[in-house]
Amino acid sequence: MSFTKILFEKKNRIATISMNRPDALNTLDRVMFSEIGDALDDAERDREVRVIVIGAKGRAFCAGMDLDFAGRELDNLTSQWDMFRLGKSRLLGKIEDLSKPVIAAVNGFALAGGFEILMAVDFVIAAEDALIGDQHMKVGLFGAGGSPYRLAALIGLRKAKELVLTGKRITGKEAEAIGLVNKAVPLNDLEKTVAEFAADLADKSPVTMRVTKTYMNKVALVDSDAKLEMAMLSAIVVNGSEDYKEALTAFKEKRKPIFTGR
Repeated sequence: MSFTKILFEKKNRIATISMNRPDALNTLDRVMFSEIGDALDDAERDREVRVIVIGAKGRAFCAGMDLDFAGRELDNLTSQWDMFRLGKSRLLGKIEDLSKPVIAAVNGFALAGGFEILMAVDFVIAAEDALIGDQHMKVGLFGAGGSPYRLAALIGLRKAKELVLTGKRITGKEAEAIGLVNKAVPLNDLEKTVAEFAADLADKSPVTMRVTKTYMNKVALVDSDAKLEMAMLSAIVVNGSEDYKEALTAFKEKRKPIFTGR
């Protein structure tokens, strides 16, 4: 299996997926979604693999959707809906449904869609100086990947509203303090810490791990599919607005958007 925008390695019972568009801050497009989904499928099928790690090359974990791609190819509500469903089926929803634990290893920026990946995985280990935030609100978008509901389940509704509605960024260390990440470590220690954490998980019973992860997700994320569908519908409403068009235009023109509320 060959990939163009990710790297995929399996070693010592651990599968590692590395997003590999460093020049584009590992932003997501159709190919990236599909390739990550294919790698996750491979890791899920492989009985030798017990843990999956998602990381990235370069100075960012993932800065969200590739807005150049969005402006070029997602120019109508049908194409946008298809992309939302691709993101759900090949990445965010798939991560939740995997029988194996998934760890995000976060360096640099984890914003918007990258932030939503953190909501879907089982564990997050971040560099202390990583910059983490939802960001959708800052550019007039709605988090179709489900961060508005997943985040509240992780850190509570009031703090979730602060992060989502302001679009503020916080450091990995601050994210650890509010329970958004499991561990924040110096960047130089990130790879080692993730490897040790993954190795510990790999020693556990795969059967018990599968049943326990499934149970905890089902109990904590009640009606997850329905809520994600509602998130995608909410995004479609936003994407039909003049404010959404202004957001994409402002991005292309490298200026601050001027929103009119229409």
